[in-house]
Amino acid sequence: MSFILKNKWVFMGISIVLMIVSVVSLLTRGFNLDTDFAGGIAVTYEIKADFDVADVENIVSNALGADQKASSVQRSNDNEVVIKFGYDNSLENDEARSDFALSKVSAITTSLVEKYDPNGAAAVEEDAAAVEETAEGENPEENAEEVKEAVVTLKNQDIISPSTGQELARSAFWMSLLACIAILLYVTFRFEFVSGVVAVVCLVHDVLILLGIYSVAGWSVDTNFIAAILTVLGYSINNTIVIMDRIRENTRHARKESYAEIADNSVNQTIGRSINTTITTLLTIGMVYILGVTSIKAFALPIIIGILIGFYSSVFVAGSLWATWRDSAVKAKKKA
Repeated sequence: MSFILKNKWVFMGISIVLMIVSVVSLLTRGFNLDTDFAGGIAVTYEIKADFDVADVENIVSNALGADQKASSVQRSNDNEVVIKFGYDNSLENDEARSDFALSKVSAITTSLVEKYDPNGAAAVEEDAAAVEETAEGENPEENAEEVKEAVVTLKNQDIISPSTGQELARSAFWMSLLACIAILLYVTFRFEFVSGVVAVVCLVHDVLILLGIYSVAGWSVDTNFIAAILTVLGYSINNTIVIMDRIRENTRHARKESYAEIADNSVNQTIGRSINTTITTLLTIGMVYILGVTSIKAFALPIIIGILIGFYSSVFVAGSLWATWRDSAVKAKKKA
């Protein structure tokens, strides 16, 4: 018997420990919900000057005050930054939240202008003078060169109510649940009930540990993360189905082999394909993460983590769980 099946309780024990840690973290710490789910304000600034995200974070933190902090500050491209922050928990109506949002955005804008465009006020005065000269008959093209462009520009502002965020969170939960149910039905129809349950258990394993990692690390959870979760579900079930299909074929031709030996042979026959598929996928998504902007990285990171977890569950857990379930059923039947 191979190394994997010989040490199946070690690998399944690692999975159980990680799942327990994930559940405890989810119950005690929860998620760092982005404004997409918790509600809040998302503003996009164009800064036509060299800036560092850490400096912008400090500016935003000071502008928001000690009792408030940004959920995320991300560079979207070379000269744009997206700032997201939630509402004050004491606010109970939309009007108060709107006033809160406007006051905080105004404070952030003022702070950014003071940092990156300290001569902004002087530039405004020069613009006014240029307009007066133009009105007196001066050449407008010459005066246009004197007009200074704004260094800091508020390009976009989105206000999301908490109720909208909660509705989006519910929709994301039901999408994931329905995806798991559909997968269970498909695998049960395509193979057998035991294989279907094993596949869904592996999916729950992958998603739960991924959620736990984000909860423990305190990373922001937004709509990109939900899209990544659904992507991981599809990738993980693909790897698991390959092993289940080989188990089905080997079971048909088995004579004296035990279920553990069937699972062992099936894993050994498919592990090369699983490794190659995982490596090629990681190379692709890894380059996307390295070269992509912040929003793309937020989508690529959970996929990378999910692919690694999915490979682990498919190779080290799925076959062992199937064999253990089958052997337990045979022993129970003999006792009966």
